Amino acid sequence: MRIQTLTLISCLFLAACGDAPDTGTNSTSQDIASAQDTLIAPASRLARQAPKPNCPINGRFLERNTYYSASQGLFIAIAADSTTRDEKLGESHRRILVYNPVNCELISTTVLPVDRSADFPYLLATINYNNAAQQLAIHGATQLFLYDLEARHLAGPFQPQFSSKRYGVDAQSGSIQQLEMWESYLIGYAQDYGAFAFKLNGKGKPTPVFPIAEYQDEVESYSQAFLLPSDQGTQVLLPSYDRGDRTFRINPAFKRPILLKKQSPITAQNSRFLLLREAAGEERAIVIDLKEREKVELPSDVQRKDDEDVVDWMKALR
Repeated sequence: MRIQTLTLISCLFLAACGDAPDTGTNSTSQDIASAQDTLIAPASRLARQAPKPNCPINGRFLERNTYYSASQGLFIAIAADSTTRDEKLGESHRRILVYNPVNCELISTTVLPVDRSADFPYLLATINYNNAAQQLAIHGATQLFLYDLEARHLAGPFQPQFSSKRYGVDAQSGSIQQLEMWESYLIGYAQDYGAFAFKLNGKGKPTPVFPIAEYQDEVESYSQAFLLPSDQGTQVLLPSYDRGDRTFRINPAFKRPILLKKQSPITAQNSRFLLLREAAGEERAIVIDLKEREKVELPSDVQRKDDEDVVDWMKALR
């Protein structure tokens, strides 16, 4: 993915441009430039990151595993060296190296624990936009860490959290396929378990954000709707992951955040359809199709019906 200066909370409002993310060529997230109005800053603001310092890195590293924070004056890499090498499995990419980009002095180094297997590398989150949070997200096979760029402190490990019990299909179940930091939110996907989200609270421990609704289809694939509020309104995200081409999509339901009425979630068709309401004016009904991960276009008369009538209308949908 050609990463751009963006922020998940700018689903909700645009923030000032900060350190741009750097993911290299191994990123698996789709290019979401078409969603600029809902998720990211204009393209003219996207190439402001200063060139990465040419510091020699102690050990071998994956191209996507370097990050430069001009604002904090840090250059960070995850590397494999002789001290992390496994006798049977070889390279183990789990040493975090933090450099001063001015003189390339090594400030600190930390070795992360083996996660499932020594040959499973730790990776920087595919998107690391943190203009406000100033955190760097890192994940292994099943767990994640947060590096505080201001305090220069590593917190974790943390495991993805889900709203219901998950059962593995095979040895790869639960493996984190994608992790993205969008300002003060973390969004990711774990194989066979579905999407997960965290809210960063500035205290070194992220708080799980559970979906307002969850749908499980015939092949036991999970579809979820996450509500992310801000001062500008609320955005609904309907994340998906295509295992065929390894693309992760956040799928915002609205072009821009809207004001939603506070109410308990109302669902139909085994939670496939979710009913929400606007908070202003006529409090028009909004129906979300979790299976298709999109907002349903309602007839104008249905938008104005009461909840029971809208639910009856939802039950007739296929």
